Amino acid sequence: MKLLAPLRDSSEVETLLAAGAEEFYCGITPPDWQERFSQSWINRRSPGSAGVADHTDFKRILARASGRPVFVALNAPYYPAEALEMLTEFSTALLDAGASGLIVADLDLLLTLAEAGLAAKIHLSSLATCTNPGSAAFYQELGVSRIILPRHLTLAEIEASLVPGLEFEAFLLNDGCVFEEGLCATTHAAGAFCLNDGEETQGVSGQTLENYEFWKWTLNHCGCKTNRGYPVGPCGLCALPRLLQIGMSSLKVVGREASLPRKEASVRLAAMALKLARAGAGPEEIRVAVIELRGGASLCQGGHLCYYPDVWAGQEPEGVKC
Repeated sequence: MKLLAPLRDSSEVETLLAAGAEEFYCGITPPDWQERFSQSWINRRSPGSAGVADHTDFKRILARASGRPVFVALNAPYYPAEALEMLTEFSTALLDAGASGLIVADLDLLLTLAEAGLAAKIHLSSLATCTNPGSAAFYQELGVSRIILPRHLTLAEIEASLVPGLEFEAFLLNDGCVFEEGLCATTHAAGAFCLNDGEETQGVSGQTLENYEFWKWTLNHCGCKTNRGYPVGPCGLCALPRLLQIGMSSLKVVGREASLPRKEASVRLAAMALKLARAGAGPEEIRVAVIELRGGASLCQGGHLCYYPDVWAGQEPEGVKC
């Protein structure tokens, strides 16, 4: 089970390796993409805020990663049909340069890459919403090598979704989502209006509205805040012993668009918790260690930040309700 860290450019690699990163993922746009498809994003993050600048810097990332896997996100929920040929050529070039895999969501692109003989290098994005073993087996038949599970699955649902012969990746730290991301009818290019006040709160008032706004705030990194230098937001660190036990291949720290200090703090916190889990620590020991570093005890004890609140089923610490 490896710790997967986000990258925006080559200058971040050494710092994140030192913090404990064991794999990397990034996004990069083909040089003539904007000219031909200016209204379409190449992946789930803005090229300007989260993308690697160019192929030259991508090669620097590969060199500085010193053999650690580097995966590339081509995970927009859909692409123009006329873009598939370009994306196939681009994918081949990335893999030839040394990329370890491609993170793909769009089924048309996935099938096109599979027909080009690249299926074994494909990681199915969480946006493809693979939530059960039947779905996982379907993608396995297509040749996909790793399934990135959606962030809303419980630990029990994750365990039930696993099939032999496939790698599985789960979310570990940062970035919540108001909706099930793979079934959302919007794109990040339209703005994260799901986290803003709007028509969805009309007619709702009092404690219900306060609870709803607080829930959205926690999903949005508690207003993108930090505490003691560590990001505060969605967190699955206490679930590491169970994720390790059931055989997850990779654990994802989210935030390609984040600043390097924010990335570094996230990876350092996750690496500390993973080291404890590998040494046999249980959820409570990890929770105490995380609070000691990050603080935010009330948010943690109340279960507000939990990716996987079912880790506490039958042994709930004060305030955590599964």
